Amino acid sequence: MVRWVEETFHPHWRVRLEAARVLHEVKTEHQHLVIFENPTWGTVLMLDGVCQLTTSDEFVYHEMMAHVPLMAMARPRRVLVVGGGDGGVLREVLKHPSVEKATLCEIDRAVIDLSLKHYPEIAAGCLDDARADVVIADGLKYVAETREKFDAIIVDSSEPIGPSAVLHTREFFTDCKRALKEGGILVTQNGLPFRFP
Repeated sequence: MVRWVEETFHPHWRVRLEAARVLHEVKTEHQHLVIFENPTWGTVLMLDGVCQLTTSDEFVYHEMMAHVPLMAMARPRRVLVVGGGDGGVLREVLKHPSVEKATLCEIDRAVIDLSLKHYPEIAAGCLDDARADVVIADGLKYVAETREKFDAIIVDSSEPIGPSAVLHTREFFTDCKRALKEGGILVTQNGLPFRFP
């Protein structure tokens, strides 16, 4: 029997993806995680019922999240990526030769470990780059407590549910503003803002 995995975030509509083969499914300390193969989209990562990544089109999202803000800056040196445990945004950030340090703050170590196991081509070795600093922590707490200043903060979070809900709050954005250098840029994944204000 074919298994279909359904997105459950939206209250009045659903999207289902065929799971030709489930590679891993677990309830981590933070969220429900399922990785499966789909004939059209390749390997798919879903967290708490929301599609986070497909290997067929991940480059579209990751390139736009990283390159648009960093190309708008003269020489970004320090970048913080909150979330993004699959490594895709970090991979793109590290393509900028001016970047001296890129910190990846991911709350769920399982996302990193399982991403490296099931689709290592997404991170493409970026976690081993000498400029990469991987921190396993709650992004809200990390940004609130850091004294470091960043040229750019890229929030590669899931939808505002589960552990990502706090990354969509005034408190978090206020702390991000404090952690940015003068003229710094904040980019967030925020779905359709006109549909979900």
